[in-house]
Amino acid sequence: MTVVFKLGGSLLTLPGLAEKIREAARQRSGENCLFVVGGGATTDAVRDWSKIHQLDEETSHWLAISSLDLNRQLLESLTGWTSVILPNDANRFWAEHRDPLLLDINRFLRIEEPKNPVPLPHTWDVTSDSIAAWAAIHWQATELILLKSVPVPHPLTTCEAARLSLVDSYFPDIARYVASLGWCNLTDTRFEVHPWSGHLA
Repeated sequence: MTVVFKLGGSLLTLPGLAEKIREAARQRSGENCLFVVGGGATTDAVRDWSKIHQLDEETSHWLAISSLDLNRQLLESLTGWTSVILPNDANRFWAEHRDPLLLDINRFLRIEEPKNPVPLPHTWDVTSDSIAAWAAIHWQATELILLKSVPVPHPLTTCEAARLSLVDSYFPDIARYVASLGWCNLTDTRFEVHPWSGHLA
C-alpha cells in the first residue's frame, strides 16, 4: 500500500525539517511512503514573474512545476532519499528497501499527464495540493496526507478550506477521488497525522 505525503512549501524553512518528516513517515512504517514537495517561496517567485511579465498560463504552469523540482532536490539533500518518476520505478525500489521516496513531479507530469483523459488545469487555481492529489490517484494510494503548518481543519469541508486558502481552489474537485485524506501540522511538537473527512462532505 502506498501513502502519498504532500509537504507544504512553506515548511522548507522549518528547523529540523528532515527529522520531522522522517517521523511522519515512521507513523506509516508498514506502508510505502511517497513524498511530493510543494512550492513555497520558489513558486511565489514564479507568480511574481507571471504578473510582471504577463506570462501566459501555460508558461507559468510549467515554470511553477519546475520550481517544485528545485525544492525536491533540497529535500533529497536533507534526507538522502531517492527520487523516482513512475510507479514501476518505486515498486522495484520498495521490493528491496523500506525508505520513503521523493516524486520527481516535473518529469512525472510531463510523462503521465498527456496520457490522462482528465489532465490538471494549467492555471493558478492548481497548486501542489491538487498536484499531489492527482499523483495520489494515479499511484492508487490508500491515503494522501497533507503536511501543513496549521492544525487539521475539522470540521471544515474541502470547499470551506479552499475558501480560507488552506488548500488551493481546485483541490475540492479532485480530492473527492482520493481514497482517504490525512492532515498533519508539522509545526506541532507532536505532529500526529489526523484523518480529515472534509472531502466526503
